[in-house]
Amino acid sequence: MSSAVLVTGFALLLAAMVVLEVLARFGDGRRATLGDVTDAAVRHPVGRTVALLSWLWLGWHLFVR
Repeated sequence: MSSAVLVTGFALLLAAMVVLEVLARFGDGRRATLGDVTDAAVRHPVGRTVALLSWLWLGWHLFVR
């Protein structure tokens, strides 16, 4: 897979996330914002563990190299 296809895929994913967040904030109130979803996820011990492991993985790949 070429890097251009990969970057395009991530850009589309990011654009979709931004559109959904804008719709959640300024829409009819039926959608949850990213903050609402994160709050609900970290209330559960499994969600906290997943969040911690995600931060560790991200930190390792971005800051250790």
